[in-house]
Amino acid sequence: MSILFSGKVQTITRVRGPWRQTRAKGEVLTGRFFYMLPTVEIYKAMPNAPGMDQSEIDTFLARSKTPLRLGTTNAKGEPNIHPVWYHYLTNKLYFMSYKDAVKVRNLKQNKTVYFSVDTDAMPNTGVKGRGTAIIVKDAGKALSLSEKIIAKYLGDLNSSMAKSMVDRVKKGSEILVEITPQYFSTWDYNK
Repeated sequence: MSILFSGKVQTITRVRGPWRQTRAKGEVLTGRFFYMLPTVEIYKAMPNAPGMDQSEIDTFLARSKTPLRLGTTNAKGEPNIHPVWYHYLTNKLYFMSYKDAVKVRNLKQNKTVYFSVDTDAMPNTGVKGRGTAIIVKDAGKALSLSEKIIAKYLGDLNSSMAKSMVDRVKKGSEILVEITPQYFSTWDYNK
């Protein structure tokens, strides 16, 4: 469901609940229902750097083809960095991986991840943050979002590589991971 909020269309979740005297950040009350807008704290990466608002973050992450750099930790607490293709949808990040990959083993032990998507060329622009990662169990959702990731980076689903990747998702050897960000830290030197 979408609603026009502060001049921008936002995806919202409808939650049944009573009227409240105090309203949490992001609540829009209508009758007997209130709507929770997905909210993620947003910070500027550096005090003097221009940052981004939610709509700019949404646009940047949805359009960028730069791989996401994923930070996980292993059982010993040692960090690992993994570049991954991703898809961004409604304040969530999705990526695919072999089910037995190091990053997946790490996520099973520690669901907290760090991520960054940023441009290498000047003027630098980027979004980084911390989030919680889960493995998507819904096979239909995993296939649909995996196809979006593959098409984003390969252009379509017709190449032999794309077909092979889709087949691995269908067979369950490739999985989809969902990251729910706790915060975004941004910079945009285009401003």
